[in-house]
Amino acid sequence: MDNIKNYKCPCCGAALVFSGEQQKLHCNSCGNSYEVGDMEAFSENEAAAGAGSKYDWESYTPRKFGAAETGGFATYICPACAAEITGDANMGSLVCPYCGNSTVVQTTFNGMYKPDYVIPFRIDKKSAMKKLMENARRKIFIPKEFKTETKLKEIEGMYVPFWMFDCDADCDAAFSATRTHSWSDLSYNYTKTDHYKLYRSGNACFANVPVDGSTKADDEYMEAIEPFDHKDAMEFDTAYLSGYLADKYDVSAEDSKERANSRIKQSMEDILRGSVSGYATVITDGSSVRFSGGKVRYAFLPVWMLNVKYKDKMYRFAMNGQTGKTVGKYPVAMSKVAAFYFVCLAVFGGLASLICWFMLS
Repeated sequence: MDNIKNYKCPCCGAALVFSGEQQKLHCNSCGNSYEVGDMEAFSENEAAAGAGSKYDWESYTPRKFGAAETGGFATYICPACAAEITGDANMGSLVCPYCGNSTVVQTTFNGMYKPDYVIPFRIDKKSAMKKLMENARRKIFIPKEFKTETKLKEIEGMYVPFWMFDCDADCDAAFSATRTHSWSDLSYNYTKTDHYKLYRSGNACFANVPVDGSTKADDEYMEAIEPFDHKDAMEFDTAYLSGYLADKYDVSAEDSKERANSRIKQSMEDILRGSVSGYATVITDGSSVRFSGGKVRYAFLPVWMLNVKYKDKMYRFAMNGQTGKTVGKYPVAMSKVAAFYFVCLAVFGGLASLICWFMLS
């Protein structure tokens, strides 16, 4: 008796019974009938999409720098946000790239883990400033503080620590979809909505899925300036740090796996969702993802950071140091908005007066 399968109606959830007359599974509640083979496939797909996901990542053992590699390094600690970053021991004035505080204390280098690879900066400070200036000039209502070269010079080049995840992923997903059809007669307007249950399966290979390893870095900003082109990735050498800062991770690879799992699972759902077409609406009901060959690596990625203070609030900007892609939020100078409003009012008022004068003359 344990091998007997009980099928429920996909439409109303009531139990299905086999109809000898129809040779189909029949629902006495809503009146629908189904082929036995179709219900077998439906049951298998429902179970696959509802199964638990499996994430298989290798463990990662961080590497340490050798004593000869770090002779010219120093650690800089920001007393405002507690950021602990590494840079050249001979660096002069320094502004914290995370919070914009100008008082940064230099201490003896106390070590950080050695990355497996680095993507070097392609955009230098001068080019980064130019890009920010061009972007600011297109926004007419922002304060002048965001358009001055003096303020833009505070931009800092930072190698942000990232965990990079590679894996092969298999996914089963279930979707609910609808199609609508409308028509009219002399008396009424009609709309018919058909409901569908869809299943998709597929696999994909993921490489270099990034998760930033610093609690000081804004996750939304770091994801917004993606992607990085890993064709430029180089085996790490301390020479790449010359003239730039580097943060050491304070979020371990193990603690970053949950975010990587979420990003890969969402990507698989989006891929399978993209294979569904011809429906008015499509909603994901559930999915099951299984990873294999999961690898983890540690990398430094180049980011330009700038903090601009305006009316006691700090506005932050981040730029991909390889591609120039920028993210940030600008404030609105209400004085400029008011001036623009009065100019428009004066112009339209003058035009209205001119039109009235012509009409009356």
